[in-house]
Amino acid sequence: MTDNNASPSNSNAGTDRNQAALDEHDNAHYDKGDSKSDPSSSEHSLTAVLEQLEPNEDADKISIGDIMDSLNSKGFGPLIFAPALIAIMPTGGIPGVPTICGVIITLISVQMLFGKERPWLPQFVDNISFDEDKLHKGVNIASKATKWIDKLVKPRLKSLTSDKAKKVAAALCIFAALAMIPLELVPFAVMIPAASVILFAISLITEDGYVFLAGLLLNLATIYFLITQVL
Repeated sequence: MTDNNASPSNSNAGTDRNQAALDEHDNAHYDKGDSKSDPSSSEHSLTAVLEQLEPNEDADKISIGDIMDSLNSKGFGPLIFAPALIAIMPTGGIPGVPTICGVIITLISVQMLFGKERPWLPQFVDNISFDEDKLHKGVNIASKATKWIDKLVKPRLKSLTSDKAKKVAAALCIFAALAMIPLELVPFAVMIPAASVILFAISLITEDGYVFLAGLLLNLATIYFLITQVL
C-alpha cells in the first residue's frame, strides 16, 4: 500500500536541500567576487603592507623598531618598502630622516644580498622615533595609491623576480639608498632614489618584473641627479 502522506513530505525535504545548496553556492560566489574586489585582502598586497605601518592611536611617537617588528614576518620587500615610503612621505621632510632611511635600506639590502633570512638592525636605529601624526597622514595618502596599484600589478616576467634578480635588486637598492644621503641636501631630490627603492620593493612583494624595470629606470635617473646636482 502506498503512503500518500509521505510524498509531500519527501518533496518538501528535497526542495529545502536544493534551496540550501543554491544558497551555499551563491554565498561562495559572493565571497569570491568580494575577495577579488578588495585587493587589500591579500597579505601580499601593498595595501596590506601599508596597514602594518598604521601607528597606535594612543602613541605620540612611533619607532623604527616597532615598524620593522610588524613587518619582519613578511620578507625583505616590505622591510625596504617601509623606510623608502617614510622618506618620500611628509615624514621625509624632517631633517635627517631621509639619511636614516637610507642607512636602514642599505643595512637590510646588504643582508638580502648575502642571503640572510631575517634582517638585523642596530639597537640605536630601532630606537629612532618620529611623530606618529605625520606617519598617519602619510599612510592615509599612500593607501589611496596602493589600492589602485594593487589592481594593476601581478606576477609577470618571472625571470626578473627570481633569486638571482632579487640579489640584483638588493644591489641596486644599496646604490639608491646611499644616494639618498647626499641628495637630502637638494630639495625633493631624495624622492627619486626613494621611489626607485619603493618600485624594487613592490616587485619583490608582487613578483612583477615590469615594476622591476621601472625601478631600474629610476636608478638611472638617480645617477643623473647625482652627477648634475651633487658632483
